[in-house]
Amino acid sequence: MPLDAFEARLTFIELLRRLNASVQSATKCAQFALRYQDLSEDLYSCILEELDKTSLNARINILYFLETLCENSIRTGYEEYVEMVTRDLWEILDKVVPPAQGALANVALARKALDNLKQKSIITSENYDSVLAMLSERGKLVSQEEFQTQKELPSFSKEEILRRMEEDRERHKRMRENIWVIPPGDAMQIEFENAWETTSSLDEDDYELMREENAILEQASR
Repeated sequence: MPLDAFEARLTFIELLRRLNASVQSATKCAQFALRYQDLSEDLYSCILEELDKTSLNARINILYFLETLCENSIRTGYEEYVEMVTRDLWEILDKVVPPAQGALANVALARKALDNLKQKSIITSENYDSVLAMLSERGKLVSQEEFQTQKELPSFSKEEILRRMEEDRERHKRMRENIWVIPPGDAMQIEFENAWETTSSLDEDDYELMREENAILEQASR
């Protein structure tokens, strides 16, 4: 029996609150959002609301869930969620890494999630650069604030710390798997762009090496 908008919101919020770092958890939540895509605006608003309410650890889980949601949306040909995430990316990362004590723990993982979105062609380079600049500034800010107020930092329970460690291990496992994922598009063009971005500029050492190789080639051709 189909759910009405109110029931769908309640069910989706419960799924968001049960999110962890596993693929299964994120996939289940994404499948629900796509099953009720006619309520996409309502369901998406639940995501933003939960980012305001939930813990810093849970916000990271929601951020990585959004990556899964965008991937599944593209795969099914329904890209409204992708458009909403792209539109609100700055706001989303602002909630995941707020200017508050304890947020420093989310900076590195937020940057990696942003890298994943760019690598998979979910967001544009312009969008990526803009949000990355914000994250860099936010990282400096919360780092300075936490250094100055170390004794006032909120304490985390042993259970919360162990859960975060376990979820971080799961995320790192997924990151290693993602290294082999080729985003949609022209494979040759993607390979070229990756090589272009990761290759350093020519310097005097490179020119010297080329001169040496040319000299060797010239001698060998005589």
